Amino acid sequence: MNVYSITRQSFYLIFLGLVFTNCKTDKSTVKQNILFISIDDLRPKISSYGEAKMITPNIDKLASEGLQFNNAFTNIAVCGASRASIMTGIRPSQDRFNDFSTRAYVDAPQAIPLNQIFKENGYETISYGKIYHHLDDFQEHWSEKDKGQIQADFQDPKSIQRVENAERGEYGKKNLTYEYPDVDDYAYNDGKITKKAIEKLKLLKAENKPFFMAVGYVSPHLPFIQPKKYWDMYKHDSIQLADNSYQPENSPFIAIEAQHNSAELRKNYLDIPAEGKFDDELARNLIHGYYASVSYMDFLIGELVKGLDDLGLRENTTIVLWSDHGYFLGEHGFWTKHSTFYEAVKIPLIISSPNLATNKVTQSFTELVDIYPTLCEIAQLEAPKYLHGKSLIPVLEDPTNILKTEIYTRYKQGEAVIDKDYSYTEFYEGEQYLGNMLYDLKNDLKQNKDISKFKDNQSLVSKYKEKLRVMREKVNKDPFQSKK
Repeated sequence: MNVYSITRQSFYLIFLGLVFTNCKTDKSTVKQNILFISIDDLRPKISSYGEAKMITPNIDKLASEGLQFNNAFTNIAVCGASRASIMTGIRPSQDRFNDFSTRAYVDAPQAIPLNQIFKENGYETISYGKIYHHLDDFQEHWSEKDKGQIQADFQDPKSIQRVENAERGEYGKKNLTYEYPDVDDYAYNDGKITKKAIEKLKLLKAENKPFFMAVGYVSPHLPFIQPKKYWDMYKHDSIQLADNSYQPENSPFIAIEAQHNSAELRKNYLDIPAEGKFDDELARNLIHGYYASVSYMDFLIGELVKGLDDLGLRENTTIVLWSDHGYFLGEHGFWTKHSTFYEAVKIPLIISSPNLATNKVTQSFTELVDIYPTLCEIAQLEAPKYLHGKSLIPVLEDPTNILKTEIYTRYKQGEAVIDKDYSYTEFYEGEQYLGNMLYDLKNDLKQNKDISKFKDNQSLVSKYKEKLRVMREKVNKDPFQSKK
């Protein structure tokens, strides 16, 4: 072999080595996986958010592995509408996404939902549990889906018998509010979907398929059902009741009696009075059940994330944990959600993404509509032009960035603007003005006194009235006509 042949052979081997090295290290060609974890009815009053009443070590751990948004809010405090909004990136308004019966494909048929944009870009799109509220909502854009939410799969024979013999509520037979039989962690559907998701992750890794996996936990939605060991994590007599179970001073009728009577609980669950304040033992049982249900859900999330880690998929997977809205546990005499008060609209939001913020918190205001454009940017997908939210990447890169200083939220007749200082709500029935309320969040975070009628605060009311007017005009526009 002559020198020229040796040189040419060496060059060829070096060239192949460079190509191979570049193929291994060029991560721009590798699709970023998404693990999209939805939790129903979770208020952000857990340890990582500064309140240790509920035991949630796995969510707290996830917060330490990513960025926690301390000022995250739903755009509407009811599940059907909130989920339609996050999946389409469109805000709720007077005419779209306004109650639990909302279907995204009906109110916004021109939208490109999250599951569609990922599926059309080569992703396996998987839906287990409760993602959309309705099983048929944009269902054609899932590669695989299960039967959706299973909300009352009681395991105790006594519970099952009592429900079978129960009187009818608003939507069917009334349910018990809680149970805690001595069953294993995977007896309930939330446990079953966790195991199913982990097995699916194994298949996806073996097939080397990029994925958008949405896992929707019904817990802690009513009924509060979980294995006994989670109930036993809490000492019943030590559970504190809300210290403001009364109507806020000066608040308008529409915000209390007319708009919120805890109807979801009163109409559909056994042993709940049709009206009036709950006695202390009933309230304590409900809070105990909620706490236990949260801890059960937290365990399952820990198992799901551990499954991702054990498969070595974490380094190329963005995890987003979110709730569709918050939850009342007796504050102002309210139970469940359906309001613009803080307890109903403030949510947990954690994003853990490779090469972005780790073990950080941000005070930047954030809305659920911001998640859609964020995931598009993370996955390097071209986002639809109509989206109402903003990508959170600047905050994920530098948590000190303040992307927004205020948010818009609504429920039924109420529309609100909230910033770090105040929460302002106006109520309308069509064009008819029904009232307003203003709360000083710096000095009255529990919103016990409406200060909107005080003479000295009229300039503040005018300021927030104008903020809300501007927001309302933007929200009520048809997104498909206003943004070409």
